[in-house]
Amino acid sequence: MTRGVPRAGARSGQLRRIAERRARAGRAAGQRSRAPLGARRPGYRPRAPERTGGAAGAGTGPAAGPEGWAQRAGLLATLLPGLTAVATLVFTWVSVTQVSEELTISEQGQIADRYDKAIERLDDDSVNIRRGAIFSLQGIMEDSPRKQPSVIDDLPQYIRTHAAKKVTSAQKAPDIQAALSVLGQRDPAHDGDRAIDLRGVQLADVDLKGADLSGALLADAVFSRGDLGGTKLSGADLRGAALRRTILRGADLSRANLYKTDLREADLTEADLRGADVTGAELAGAGLADVRVDGATEWTGAHRPEEDLPTATATPVPPDRTTSTPASEWSRGDAT
Repeated sequence: MTRGVPRAGARSGQLRRIAERRARAGRAAGQRSRAPLGARRPGYRPRAPERTGGAAGAGTGPAAGPEGWAQRAGLLATLLPGLTAVATLVFTWVSVTQVSEELTISEQGQIADRYDKAIERLDDDSVNIRRGAIFSLQGIMEDSPRKQPSVIDDLPQYIRTHAAKKVTSAQKAPDIQAALSVLGQRDPAHDGDRAIDLRGVQLADVDLKGADLSGALLADAVFSRGDLGGTKLSGADLRGAALRRTILRGADLSRANLYKTDLREADLTEADLRGADVTGAELAGAGLADVRVDGATEWTGAHRPEEDLPTATATPVPPDRTTSTPASEWSRGDAT
């Protein structure tokens, strides 16, 4: 062996000693010791760890390289129409809601204006203008049921103002007849807790055929010679009312309070008096053919010279929850 050339074993021993010295120095400095380098082949270099997401990882996911961007663009192109449609629907819904609210506010404002103008015209000197105002109020009730309670307060007040001092013929007062007709043709479902108050009105020759005056307050009112055929007066307060020679054929007077009501010569043929209180009523000459009564019909003190008061032959009338006051709850003490 040539002198000056180290042997392989000597070289390895030298490397181990160097590694041991480095390890001792690292421990003394509190650092993490490295593993011994050990023997390695000449010219050997360790491979660097592979990077993810770089050029070496191209093709491993949609986000890598030109192909990943193409996939992203295709996905976006697929979702874009759907997102556009959703945005359009949301915008349309918001727009329609806003327009609807604006229309509602506008309609309410228009109805309020119509109502105010109609009330003002009720004080006009011309009967035709007052009559037109009454029909305007009817249109307001139809267009805005929420205004109906106000209207059924205003029209009876108008009638009481113009027909409370002396008997007025409805044939000579077309405005009053119009007001009565409008009240009778309304939809009672929108009355709320209001009742038509016509107490003490003095009217003759009224035409209220088929009108709905259920639960109306008509105490001491005069409706002589009127036509109330088929009128709904269920639960109405008619105490002391004057209905002489009035047509009440087929009228619904069930649960009505007819205490001391003047029904002389009235036509009550086929009228429904089931549950009605007819105590002290004047019935001389009244037509009572086929009148429907039941055990709850009260005839005590009714004046009937003919002495042919109907007997209970019909089935009891079922309770009517739409009327405000049943006949059995009326107090007779304040009838006069």
